Amino acid sequence: MNWRTARLEDVAQVLGGGTPSRTEPAYFGGSIAWATPTDVTALDGLYIAATKEKITEAGLQGSSTKLMPPGAVLLTSRATIGFTAVAKIPICTNQGFVNFVCGDAVLPEFLAYWLRTQRDKMLQHAGGTTFKEIARGTLRKFEIVFPTLGEQRWIVDLLSRAESIVRLRNEAQAKAKAIIPALFLDRFGNPATNPKGWPVAPLSAVAEVISGVAKGRKLAPGEGVELPYMRVANVKDGYLDLSEIKTIEIKRTEVEKLLIQPGDLLMTEGGDPDKLGRAALWSGEIEACIHQNHVFKVRSNRCRVLPTYLRALAGSGYGKAYFLSVAKKTTGIASINKTQLSAFPVVLPPIGVQEEFAQHVASVESIATQQSLAAAKAEAIFRSILARAFAGELTAAEHDQEEAVA
Repeated sequence: MNWRTARLEDVAQVLGGGTPSRTEPAYFGGSIAWATPTDVTALDGLYIAATKEKITEAGLQGSSTKLMPPGAVLLTSRATIGFTAVAKIPICTNQGFVNFVCGDAVLPEFLAYWLRTQRDKMLQHAGGTTFKEIARGTLRKFEIVFPTLGEQRWIVDLLSRAESIVRLRNEAQAKAKAIIPALFLDRFGNPATNPKGWPVAPLSAVAEVISGVAKGRKLAPGEGVELPYMRVANVKDGYLDLSEIKTIEIKRTEVEKLLIQPGDLLMTEGGDPDKLGRAALWSGEIEACIHQNHVFKVRSNRCRVLPTYLRALAGSGYGKAYFLSVAKKTTGIASINKTQLSAFPVVLPPIGVQEEFAQHVASVESIATQQSLAAAKAEAIFRSILARAFAGELTAAEHDQEEAVA
């Protein structure tokens, strides 16, 4: 493998960023793009062409930020370390970046992709107590191994096409998920106006609302049993995130009450305002699983209301508006209690109409699951190609094969 080795400072200018004073209104609202890390972490591709905030010429001159040309490589270096983007426009950044203006030896896109493979190394060299940060001086000394410009273009083309497949799979997955709220409104109308005049009852009249177990209790030897449990982090808006499951010890006498059964709806107590009333349906994903006290378990009377319909109702604009209206609010935090959840006014279509809706939802969720698996597979392939590309393990024959597959 005939690749060169050089320090980053030898193949690119290594620049920092800065923030104009917020006390100077004249520094913001101009025409100069000014990136913060969230502008980069929110990207679904390699390039950045717009930023949420812009600064003025006075803001540029009155701060340590620097205007970089199109093609500059932005690297998040504080807190969320290791995200990269290539600028399509002249751009500045705040101090949460280390930025690179490449010379003639390395393509910006090649450098941006290579930097992503160095995230673990960056974290090892990062310092700080409140949040991790890797210093510009440290990054300058990182050594990059790179081939000719022609080979770099080949690698960039391969990676960009693989990343495009990931993006398309993610978009398809998002579109599949968006069908269910649209299907709900089409079938039932706006619950706030209840255009079909269906009866309304408090949640407690059509379902049992059950609180979970609190953490940190001390049990006598032999009194408890340790079981997996669902916490707020596991309950997303309409689905469960089971990537990390924790366990808790509870009294053996509490197991029957706390066990989650297929068809139970798990709803969050709160946290950030957007977390209020998040609801996900349990389908028996984990054997003998319980829930903590910040997650309510709602067990429907299925002669009156189906769990699939109730999940969609709680997650609709109507449901979110109710939970926010009754929540206890402090700075950046909102929460509901069992009484407020039990009083949630449930619009009750005929059970046959709910069953038809549930059947449609099951079909859509099957498609969404397929899209999710395809997206995960595409991401894994991209990560594999990324690792192999910078290890010099890809050959021209493999490149041709990847083109045929794509």
